[in-house]
Amino acid sequence: MEKSSERVTSSMSEEIEIVSSKSKEESSLMYVMELATSTLKPDHRIKVQLTWENVSYAIEKGSELTTILKGVSGFANPGELLAIMGSSGAGKTTLLNILAGRLKSFGEIKINGTVAINGTNIKDINFGYYSAYVTQEDILLPTLTPRESLLFSSKLRLPGSHEDHVQRVEKIIEDLRLTRVAENVIGSITSKGLSGGERKRVCIGMELITEPLILILDEPTSGLDSYTAEIVVDLLLEQAKKGRTIITTIHQPSSGVFNKFDRLVLMSEGNIVYQGQQSESRKYFAGLGYKCPKLMNPADYFMRLLHVVDRRNLSKEESEKLKILVEEYSSKEPENQLVNSSELEHLANKSFARPSTIFEQFWLLLKRANINSRRNPIFGRVKYLQVIVLAVLLDLTYNSIGTSYSSIQDRNGVLFLLTMTAATFGNQNACLSFPSELPLFLKESKQGLYSTISYYVAKTIADLPNLIIAIFLQSIILYWAVGLNNYDASKFFIFYAAALVLNICGTGIGYIVGALFHTETAAMAAGPLFVIPFLLFAGQFVNVERIPIAFRWVQYISPFKYGFEAMSINEYTDLNLPCQSCDSSDCTKCDPVKDLGFHETLAESFYYNIIIVIVIRVIAYLLLWNTASRAKR
Repeated sequence: MEKSSERVTSSMSEEIEIVSSKSKEESSLMYVMELATSTLKPDHRIKVQLTWENVSYAIEKGSELTTILKGVSGFANPGELLAIMGSSGAGKTTLLNILAGRLKSFGEIKINGTVAINGTNIKDINFGYYSAYVTQEDILLPTLTPRESLLFSSKLRLPGSHEDHVQRVEKIIEDLRLTRVAENVIGSITSKGLSGGERKRVCIGMELITEPLILILDEPTSGLDSYTAEIVVDLLLEQAKKGRTIITTIHQPSSGVFNKFDRLVLMSEGNIVYQGQQSESRKYFAGLGYKCPKLMNPADYFMRLLHVVDRRNLSKEESEKLKILVEEYSSKEPENQLVNSSELEHLANKSFARPSTIFEQFWLLLKRANINSRRNPIFGRVKYLQVIVLAVLLDLTYNSIGTSYSSIQDRNGVLFLLTMTAATFGNQNACLSFPSELPLFLKESKQGLYSTISYYVAKTIADLPNLIIAIFLQSIILYWAVGLNNYDASKFFIFYAAALVLNICGTGIGYIVGALFHTETAAMAAGPLFVIPFLLFAGQFVNVERIPIAFRWVQYISPFKYGFEAMSINEYTDLNLPCQSCDSSDCTKCDPVKDLGFHETLAESFYYNIIIVIVIRVIAYLLLWNTASRAKR
């Protein structure tokens, strides 16, 4: 590039000399941008061929050995779309995951064989630098837009300025034809958003961010209609034309989709029975006596041909057919369809320069979590509706309870209802939201995009603003309408602080449940089991001094006991209540806190509860970290 009118000098800080010619200024800027982004992507002039040899996969349980893959070999060329097909249980997804480096020998799982790119074993290099994997499930945050999802993915995966990332994302949006829906919320099964094909394209785009040389996809057309499936396959062909090596499993494509494949691998019962050009597949099987009818979709015919009713007990006909197909495939010399080795280059053990510090990861995750928290109805509309409706109901039920002896029961009822709802609502909301985000966290954590602590702290902080505002609204609505202690302004703020800590405890327990049970249904079912024992010994249902010795220890780890205690101490201190109904002024002062069996001071109640909050959050983090660690195996 011509730089006669300006030059880039290196010193403690780089300077770009401005020249009068606008065209040369833009040219120089493009050059600097090119230098800045040169480390963001692999060189697409490199051709990458993936080969696998004698790959086997077996599960050994005691003396029983179940073999899923039986020593299969093959290859995928650059610039081609390779489709791996087979009936359910044929082993195609297992093979794909081994090719992607996602499965390793561990415990009962035994994997043998070699997978290499350009002759280099993928175990000897950072395979993730050259490849990307798109899961069958569309794992996305439903509250984000495609542009936001792609931008966050780019910033988490790659270095560069904001402008670099925006430019990269806009190019992918254009390539994947997502411009029209780029600002639409992605949505989910329960909330309206993008179509299935559009979500799939966003998933593909998130993996194309790093501009991989190998793109591996697990059934990208699953759940899509034939027209949308063709659109997705057309996009994959466009990526193949750019020199990428595209490998995908596909279950039962339409004839239009099938005819678009470059090469085809057909599998049955852990064996490869055909590997070659898609256009030659019908001729090959016709030569074996299995001729596809002219008006029938070849993919449908092959699935019927390769289908077995019970793989543990093959019929005589199925066994003979499989034997013929395997022997014929093994006996023939494979076609010379490999890319000439002279065109392939040695691949270095490179890695992407991702955001390196925990703080950088945390800041990006906090931005994303804030957007998710604001748009998530569970933390937005639902949470506010819960606290407002509860406050109004308490106002209508306990309006102006007064300071008579009978008001003690009413005050205890109000405070414990708030304690109980803090436990149940907080737990419920976290049980609904946490498992829904878990698949994305596990996927990104497995890819090494960020640490578990960065994600967990960011999510915890992002969830706080809605919680703080919601509990404040609840406190404002009910405190004076009910007639709680208004000795001075500090009473209200102490009450609010105690209620807030209680809700944070409830949410923390929900995180623990969500980390243990990975679906919303399981978490919601298990949530009460973690809350009810703590509520039972909180001091309202049974006096803490009357709790059986065998269970008395539970009260000391119950956050709801200390929260209820803090609100009770705050409420009854400086509140003159008679011990019985009387009109005389010499009635003795009542001590409801003592009657409840509480002995801690207000400060001690807060202190112990804050310690419990910290312990709960640490336990939730450790469970999440353990889940992420097991997912990486």
